[in-house]
Amino acid sequence: MNLQKMQAKCAAVLGPGETLVAATKAMPRGAAHEVILGAAGGVAAAGVSPGLSGAGMIAGQKAGAGVGDEGRAERDAAGVDVGNATQVLLGVTDRRLVMIKLSALGKAKEILAAVDRSEITGVAMGETKLFGQTMAELVLKLSGEAEVGFGIAKVHRKDGDAVLAALSH
Repeated sequence: MNLQKMQAKCAAVLGPGETLVAATKAMPRGAAHEVILGAAGGVAAAGVSPGLSGAGMIAGQKAGAGVGDEGRAERDAAGVDVGNATQVLLGVTDRRLVMIKLSALGKAKEILAAVDRSEITGVAMGETKLFGQTMAELVLKLSGEAEVGFGIAKVHRKDGDAVLAALSH
């Protein structure tokens, strides 16, 4: 990721003088499961009968809701509410970690959540599975024993490693 270009795209939502030192696109834990299962349910039902696509979508959403609810509960406990975002920009600045909603063209729309860097007590890169595919997962430990995870697609792994390094200092 070109950090200078991303800084320009995020300047309007960051604080005065705040500069990105690392950033990566990431998926909040559980968010992708919920969306993919909902869509898959609709497609599967439509294959049986076009009139069933709505019912299939609902069934798929219910199937993915458990994982989505767990991820939301985890983020709520950590005070990191990103709403229903399935992808955010995790940006590390000199002051905080910000979770930014991006437009389809990659422009920063708004900061969904932020954590002061002093509140981050630990950070690690682990692995998670998204429908059988292994991917990196950045796990943050926050004061108060709260934990929050973000999946990092293989294409963004180098940027995820840069975020890990920036938060480890």
